Amino acid sequence: MKMASYSKILGARMRAWASSWMQTSWVMFSLRHGGRIEGRNRCSSSIWKGISTDAHASGEAQTKEQLWKEYFADPSQWWDNRVAKINPRSPDFRHKATRKALWLDGWSTPLWAKLVIEGELQPPVGHRTQSPLDTALPNRPPKNNGRGNSQPTYERESRQSVQVDYPTLHMRSASTLSEAVAVLKNHVHQGITVDSHIYVEVLQRCFRQKNLTSAKQVHDCIKRSGMEQNVYVANNMMRVYIGCGQLQEARQVFDRLVKKSVFSWTIMIGGYAQHDHAKDGFELFNQMRYEGTQPNEVTYLSILKGCANPVALKWGREVHGHIRHGGFQSNVRVGTALLKMYAKCGSITEARDVFDNLTNRDIIAWTVMIGAYAECGRGHEAYELFLQMQQQGYKPDAFIFTSLLNQRSSAAGALEWVKDVHAHAVKAGLELDVRVANGLINMYAKCGCVDNARRVFDRMINRDIVSWNVIIGAYAESGCGAEAYQLFLRMQREGFIPDTFTYLGILNPCASVGALEWVKEVHAKARNVGLDTSVHVGTALVGMYAASGTIDDARQVFDKMVRRDVTSWNVMIGAYAEHGCGTQAHQLFLKMQQEGFTPDKFTYLGILKPCADMGALDWVRKVHAQALQAGLQSDLSVGNALIHIYAKSGSIDDARLIFDGLMERDVITWNAMIGGYAGIGRGHEAYELFLQMQREGFVPNATTYLSILNASASPGALEWVKGAHDHACQGGLESNLRVGNALIHMYARSGSIDSARLVFHRMLERDVITWNVMIGALAQHGYGHEALQAYKQMKTEGFKPNELTFVAVLSACSHAGLVDEGRRQFLAMTQDYGIRPSVVHYTCMVDVLGRSGCLEEAKLFIQNMPIEPDGAIWGALLGACRTHGNVELAELAAEERFRLEPKDSSAYILLSNIYASAGRWDQVSLLRTLMQERDIRKEPGRSWIEVAGKIHHFVVGDTSHPETKEIYAEQKKLFERMKAQGYSPDTRLVLHDIDEEDKELALCSHSEKLAITYGLMRTPPGEAIRIFKNLRVCSDCHTATKFISKVTGREIVARDANRFHHFKDGVCSCGDYW
Repeated sequence: MKMASYSKILGARMRAWASSWMQTSWVMFSLRHGGRIEGRNRCSSSIWKGISTDAHASGEAQTKEQLWKEYFADPSQWWDNRVAKINPRSPDFRHKATRKALWLDGWSTPLWAKLVIEGELQPPVGHRTQSPLDTALPNRPPKNNGRGNSQPTYERESRQSVQVDYPTLHMRSASTLSEAVAVLKNHVHQGITVDSHIYVEVLQRCFRQKNLTSAKQVHDCIKRSGMEQNVYVANNMMRVYIGCGQLQEARQVFDRLVKKSVFSWTIMIGGYAQHDHAKDGFELFNQMRYEGTQPNEVTYLSILKGCANPVALKWGREVHGHIRHGGFQSNVRVGTALLKMYAKCGSITEARDVFDNLTNRDIIAWTVMIGAYAECGRGHEAYELFLQMQQQGYKPDAFIFTSLLNQRSSAAGALEWVKDVHAHAVKAGLELDVRVANGLINMYAKCGCVDNARRVFDRMINRDIVSWNVIIGAYAESGCGAEAYQLFLRMQREGFIPDTFTYLGILNPCASVGALEWVKEVHAKARNVGLDTSVHVGTALVGMYAASGTIDDARQVFDKMVRRDVTSWNVMIGAYAEHGCGTQAHQLFLKMQQEGFTPDKFTYLGILKPCADMGALDWVRKVHAQALQAGLQSDLSVGNALIHIYAKSGSIDDARLIFDGLMERDVITWNAMIGGYAGIGRGHEAYELFLQMQREGFVPNATTYLSILNASASPGALEWVKGAHDHACQGGLESNLRVGNALIHMYARSGSIDSARLVFHRMLERDVITWNVMIGALAQHGYGHEALQAYKQMKTEGFKPNELTFVAVLSACSHAGLVDEGRRQFLAMTQDYGIRPSVVHYTCMVDVLGRSGCLEEAKLFIQNMPIEPDGAIWGALLGACRTHGNVELAELAAEERFRLEPKDSSAYILLSNIYASAGRWDQVSLLRTLMQERDIRKEPGRSWIEVAGKIHHFVVGDTSHPETKEIYAEQKKLFERMKAQGYSPDTRLVLHDIDEEDKELALCSHSEKLAITYGLMRTPPGEAIRIFKNLRVCSDCHTATKFISKVTGREIVARDANRFHHFKDGVCSCGDYW
């Protein structure tokens, strides 16, 4: 057809149909949408008039694309909303400057232009295609041909191709989608040509209703009618599949399109973004560019949305590069999308760079940037930007305030700027806005200012459920359980129904104050509304009942839960673990897996504790193997737990293997390994690790020092304690109460009572533990009177003694021989402080009486005890009998000790010593025979000393030391000097009936004498000698050591099984009372 004919027909038809078509089409739209057409009618009419007039004035229009571009001369002046459009009432385009709305029925061409061009210029051969306008009004008169007469334009009886009845289909689809699909299928089955707009209309219905079944039926009709290559239809088909979550089907529709529009690419990329398939979306974006289709604004908005997570950040950065290259960086919407992407990925610096480079910012960009700072806890910077925004003339709205107050965590000094933001909200008249008020309550609570939060809440005129939840949560986080519970009751009186978040908030304070009754009341209310069996509320109830100590109630709630998640199982397993129910925890762990739940790292952390508590090393190994299979071998928290548990179970080598195999460590890792070594007495390894962790750049914390300081005492421990003390001072932890207490304890255990005193007097803060440790240390070192003075000072300073205090005080009385004071303190414990004596207190009291020689009183004391005496009590009486030579009472005490602790050799040895001292060698022989019959072996006496960083061990009669000859030679000279000063060996202690000379030689070979002699040989003159012995020092060694200190002028500190002895100038700190 010639171009002149095209222009004439187009101009005539457009002018002739203008009034009639616009009125008719909007009447039909009004019928479908309840008459709400006023604004849209005016807008579309004005557009129609503009184009119609322009076309008439020019007299010709070259093509439909030229007609399209006449109005959209500059497409950049319009927002294109078609891809994201869901509601048909929303405009397809909106002018950026005037905000004028524009609706189209097509993706690339206005419906009225499409009808004119296709209907008049491209009819089938021999027939004209019926326009939807012809069927819009069945009673419409025939069209005027321009010559004054009207006549039919086609023969209905001989029609070969007709379009579906468009209004009828709309009326059917307005009632039910299934009827519309049935009509469509019927038309396709009968071979009636269906216009693409009809398919789109039905597909949009499927999209709005998310009806995948109907969508597939329509898709089948599209295939049968050969409309798959219609890009308009295909794009809508893709939207439906994406909306229904069928990405694979959407991609198949996309791949079958031979000619794709930019919208086709954008829809598919947006689908991947919507369903978190960032990699697929990025690959498609690259393919789009490779095939020559240039992304538009909406494409970039879609791909950036898909890259808004940390995993996809690298792809988002590449897209950013393309945006810069394509000149879209100054585009406000694209820039804002970039801003959102970087913010959600946590890359605040890059987000700020994008923000700073935006030449034209709108309020949305400011809101996103402020929200990004607030979201990552950088509240001060968010506040600074908030002020800058106002300086540049932007007025904050409710969204700005909400973003600013939506912080994940509060920072130091945040309260001041929160108050300032509050003032701005008041000035803007937004203080009472529900969202702003909720944000203020939340931030005041995070800053610890619950009173301000409550004032905001009380001033609110309108509250929602969030308001109540936030204020209840504020009181909960502040530990104000009673207030939270009262608000929980009040909200219900005011007609608000608690939701899941309400119950999660109120259950926390109920447990924190130990209010089991509150928990039960809240449980009852949750049960009434059916929330007690929900996953979140049910799990919270399990945790709260467990925290309140009612593990059976927790299990009942757990068993009644309709649905559980992994967290529910973890909480219940953890509850059993905390209450020492290891078997139940392990059974639940197995049941969890039987029901198809896969344990996560928190499950393993929960189940490992009861395995260790039960000493079930086999269970620990099995759980460890499962954790490895689950890929948790590199998880730091699981590794730390395994180190702690293997060490606690006595398998320190397994703990070390895990420690060495961890690619990443933290301070907790080092503390667990150091504590493991310290707990089993391997202080040297503990101290070496302590030094190594600092070499590797880790800073010890209070727990580290507690671990290293609680290492078992040994000769070398004093140097470790001093080293740890120096590091603690450098780290500013010397004033830490727990570290100070541990330093006192370890200095005392290592034999340096003077250093313990110094730490005690330097402490700025003390507690009952501090006083107990110091009193006990003084008592163990033989300073009983000083210990009692410290006890009096403790009471003067207002500290109330506890059970451990009286153990230390009675021990001090015992070591100092203060019988009367011991009796007074034992009575004061019950009469003045209401403390019921334990078996330890009774043992101390027997020791007080026995050491002072009140053996009969001690015997009566035991017989009148309200509790059954244990082996330690009879052992204390037996030791006193040895000191005072009471054979008869010794036999009674020994018999009871044999009965209670039949395998303990110490009672046999004590009784043998008593018999030997009394010269009853036949009884000694019988007792030795009895030990052989009962397979009871005497523990050999061992002593050790550290010299030049090396530990030297000695046993009685030792000849294994490399310097044995030198030691015995030096000892012979030493004993001659001692005898010259009056030393006489106590040969009564030798348990063999041999001559006196051999008895003296036997006494000379005691392990502590050998250790002291070696110390004198290999330590500098004037340096104190410190030895440790595994058994109680004998009376001859005690006397000999006093003489050694006198003749050598050296201080000797000896730690035996019971206490410390400080020998100096021939005197012992115990006053010969041990």
